[in-house]
Amino acid sequence: MINSLSLYGIEESIGIHVILSNLFWWTSLILVITAYKNRRIWNVGEMPWTYLFLTFLFFGMRELGHLTKSSLLDSIRYIFGICSAIFMTSALILIYMKIYKRKTTSKSMSFIPLMFALIFPILLIYLYFSGTKTETIKNIFFNLENFMWIIGSSITVYTTYMLGTKSTGDFVHVFMFFQFAAIFAILWKFLGVIGTISSPIPYSIREFMETLFGVCAIISMFILEKMLRKLSRHIS
Repeated sequence: MINSLSLYGIEESIGIHVILSNLFWWTSLILVITAYKNRRIWNVGEMPWTYLFLTFLFFGMRELGHLTKSSLLDSIRYIFGICSAIFMTSALILIYMKIYKRKTTSKSMSFIPLMFALIFPILLIYLYFSGTKTETIKNIFFNLENFMWIIGSSITVYTTYMLGTKSTGDFVHVFMFFQFAAIFAILWKFLGVIGTISSPIPYSIREFMETLFGVCAIISMFILEKMLRKLSRHIS
């Protein structure tokens, strides 16, 4: 029997979107690593770089999870997405504090996002061993990921806007595309929320928003890496 949701393209599916998304996020991770080599040019501290690395690593892991059809593994995939949202938000907040507010965040404060992210795998373990159905767990983490990206990206829209007002040259473009990425992330997850509380949204629309999210993210990292490499050559 054919699933009626599949007929309308409402269910998640594996297609060109998954291939592109994995390409975008894993390439972005490589760009973060190469940009990190010239970190002395951009004096924002170590923790923002760590969280940028974790953002792309965890979202890349999330996208690899598309290759499975297990409800439990889907829950783990959503946890990777939740952590990615936390880390992206944290990276931009720390950069905002350093560049816009001219304040240095203490080491203990910098580790709060990591501790917060640990809550979700612990919650998964608790729900699983308490006998909660895997499909229910999957739905819980699906909704948590939606809200985490909406909240985190809303914060990122603000921080990147404020950073843009204090930046010059290509740094403006870096923050601009990060802001675009956050906006598309909000739209992507907002459509997911609508789909759970009212009429389902075709997955093709949501995957298009997610793809644009990935495109803007990789562009921002490409500009940052290229700019830092160019500045490094001029200095040396």
